[in-house]
Amino acid sequence: MNKWENTYEALKNFAKVLACSKCGCEPSNAVRYTNCGHFFCKQCAENDSVCTKCNAPVQPIEKCNDDLIDSLVRYCNNAAEIIGKKDLWSTTANTRTKQLDNTKRTNSPISKKLIPKNINKKNAKGETQLHAACLKNKGELVRTLLAAGADPNTKDHSGWTPLQEVVSYGYTDICQLLLECGASPNTPGEGNRTALHDAVIKNRLLETKMLLKRKAKKDVFDNYGKKPIDYCEPNSEIWSILANENGSDDEVEEAVALNRSAIQPFPVLYASSLNEEKKKYIERAAAKHKIKIASAFRSTVTHVIVEADAKNIVELSYDVMMALLHGCWLLNTEWIQLGMNVNDVLNGDLDLFEVSGAPVIGVPRKARESAQKKNPGLFHQCHFYFHPQANNVYQINGIELTKEALVALVQAADGSVLTREPNPEDVRSREPCIHFHIAKEPNHPLYRCTHYNIYVPERNEPRIKYNMPHIKTLPLIWLVECVEKFTLVDPSHLGLLKL
Repeated sequence: MNKWENTYEALKNFAKVLACSKCGCEPSNAVRYTNCGHFFCKQCAENDSVCTKCNAPVQPIEKCNDDLIDSLVRYCNNAAEIIGKKDLWSTTANTRTKQLDNTKRTNSPISKKLIPKNINKKNAKGETQLHAACLKNKGELVRTLLAAGADPNTKDHSGWTPLQEVVSYGYTDICQLLLECGASPNTPGEGNRTALHDAVIKNRLLETKMLLKRKAKKDVFDNYGKKPIDYCEPNSEIWSILANENGSDDEVEEAVALNRSAIQPFPVLYASSLNEEKKKYIERAAAKHKIKIASAFRSTVTHVIVEADAKNIVELSYDVMMALLHGCWLLNTEWIQLGMNVNDVLNGDLDLFEVSGAPVIGVPRKARESAQKKNPGLFHQCHFYFHPQANNVYQINGIELTKEALVALVQAADGSVLTREPNPEDVRSREPCIHFHIAKEPNHPLYRCTHYNIYVPERNEPRIKYNMPHIKTLPLIWLVECVEKFTLVDPSHLGLLKL
């Protein structure tokens, strides 16, 4: 008998762990908040915009069915029935009234009045309502907007995030609130400066400490090749903090995941180069989950489904290149097959189905995470002039590309396309900048290069080939290699521009 009593005590303790975080009862149709990890009964979580356990803002997309909790609850109930105990959950229910009372007290009195319909809609300056509330130092409104699902990492047309705005103006309380509600301290803004750059430039000591506590990177460069410490007064208190702060940036790298804390747009699927049978299967799965399918790749696509080989690798194609440059999920067909058997396919572990290589190993994940961190595009501040003719089709590594397609690739990577061949002297007179994606490589031959003449060897050789620090003439294969590796490739690695 004592053996069963010990088992019963263990089951009761386990039941306390599994109990709904709001009502304290047996969770019915358990729902988990992916941003903080707390779980509730479906009914308890249905209308909440804030986690009642930790007060973290919760968006509808961050609520997912938790099949694991439901299974564990069933196992507990089966074990209790076997040992003849039926009051397993009664000890957890006494917190219900207390939890509900706390919920009522934490609801903001202005939350129902001020929640806008299009909460992340931008004005003519690219500012959202969260930007405006931050600029006006309205802390309670900021809290309300965040609780209603406002994106704390959105940028205005100048590249400023709400966090950078409040750091610059010294609104310390709102800075703390934004950081607690998911604002990334490492999102690059105007001039590729981060909030830590701005805190140092404005000599904001408290904000500097807050940002470092939230794992702001010290070893990050702006367009001028400067780290935050480079803007410090020597031997100042902020300088001492940055110079003596323990830990490396590699150790504090942020974990970014679409299906967890990042605020994401509504999903749009695109099936690339799949046979008709699999396309129909995807259509059925998408209809089940009410997910939109695009007939062609466009900027709104969030998930690209491809047929990978046995090593989970897919060959490079125009669609794959566009997916990389837009930061889409590149998923193999096994993911959508799973979609027919689960209740919430988008909130599962998508990284289990992410393509490993395209074909370079690790690049799909690297490109996706870069976009989720709102880093500049691969060709940010790069200017391209294409010698290839508009009506020709060019074969590069088995991929057929037209000039129109090349222009689209550059624009997808945040680069610009020139209609006239650049004059080296005009380019030289401009203020130099450092590329974000090779900012830590000062010896890279493209470190300060902003202008590129692109040609197809033997078909459209330019009359003059440039190899200056600020302007280079390179073959089309170089541009494709950059996309394939998701970096600005050193031309010498392709046997080009050897000095």
